[in-house]
Amino acid sequence: LSPIPTTMMSAILPAATRNVRRIGCPAAATAAAASMTTPEFPSSSRRSRRPLGRRRHSHSTFAPPSPSATTSSSVVATTRRRLSTSSRPPKLAHEWIEGGRVVPPSPSPGGAEENEKEVIVFLHGLLGNAKNLRTPAKKLTQKLPHLRALLLDIRGHGNSSTRTPSSSFARPHDFQSCVRDVIDTLAPLGLVGPRSPGAICGHSLGGRIALQYSHHLRRTSSSRDVEPPKQTWVLDCVPGRADPSVHGVLRSISSLPTPIPSKAWAVDTLVKEHKMNKGVAMWIATNLRDGGDGTFEWAFDLGVANELVDNFPDQDFAGMIRDVTREADSDDGNDPGSSTVHLVMAGRNESWSEEVVSELRSIPSFRGSEEPASSSASSFRMHRLDEAGHWVHVDDSEGLVKLMADGYATTDRR
Repeated sequence: LSPIPTTMMSAILPAATRNVRRIGCPAAATAAAASMTTPEFPSSSRRSRRPLGRRRHSHSTFAPPSPSATTSSSVVATTRRRLSTSSRPPKLAHEWIEGGRVVPPSPSPGGAEENEKEVIVFLHGLLGNAKNLRTPAKKLTQKLPHLRALLLDIRGHGNSSTRTPSSSFARPHDFQSCVRDVIDTLAPLGLVGPRSPGAICGHSLGGRIALQYSHHLRRTSSSRDVEPPKQTWVLDCVPGRADPSVHGVLRSISSLPTPIPSKAWAVDTLVKEHKMNKGVAMWIATNLRDGGDGTFEWAFDLGVANELVDNFPDQDFAGMIRDVTREADSDDGNDPGSSTVHLVMAGRNESWSEEVVSELRSIPSFRGSEEPASSSASSFRMHRLDEAGHWVHVDDSEGLVKLMADGYATTDRR
């Protein structure tokens, strides 16, 4: 393979201290490359004139093509989960954060006082896990004590990886399937009806799933199901195809035979045979876990990751924002399914081109961040954190939490 470009190195190594042209990375010490905080990837700035979110490209040779989209009727039939029939355990691995700390897991959220708190769901990005979003979840629940945060490992990632015997995730591995996973996790926890999460927040890949989740619930929810959230937060998720460097990383990882004899062997092979930067290779090796027999395996499922990435250009990103934020066609304009979508852009991510931003601003419900918000109306709002790179929750967690707290101040709670 050709040497991996500098833009790719900066896209996957949060500890890099070099001046990155395309996108900023967290200014962490080099030692952070060995930590378990896993970054996600930006989207490509190369685009056609097709509507946002519908740009297609050739599927990579190391992953199967994404299956056809599921029809609305089949989605309704397979995802509707009534409270009275929710008897299975939560599907996705998860953890709770309240009052700025991780609380012990339990089959259900606990006592009456605990259940009165509003829930916000957090979804991580590609090759990440729930722990990546602990910092903003802790800060937000400290700032707003009426909230508790539910952090999920999406399918094929973290403790929800298909390599975990207790987990079973049927194909296709697409965004609709990820939405079903979230719903199948919330229902057994009793987070349905008036106790449904009031907000969902996702970074990068997680942002795409969060938007798909809100769009799906707006179309299919009923009073006894998981209801649509009042707020949907999408963190630095650029519409369209994934950056080519993402495919390059996945291809390099996929080429390594498994089981892997040691982390040192993985680093050495990636550096010598794939011409990968040593720091990048060391970060990748942090995603290896003990296989129990002296060898190692990946903490994520590469097949799932590849298929999810291939779904990027198939998602109608702008169209879903329009649907989610569209007011009801009724006399009083009251639509319990409408939601405010907050898109947070990283100021140092150059993938946010004028073309992309202008197209998003053309969405009818768009309101500038400087415009006063009405708690009774849904809208689409775009925010910019000037000093943040793609990992906005790392680079400017204080700024992000302030935006989210302000969003709660202007949105009616359930």
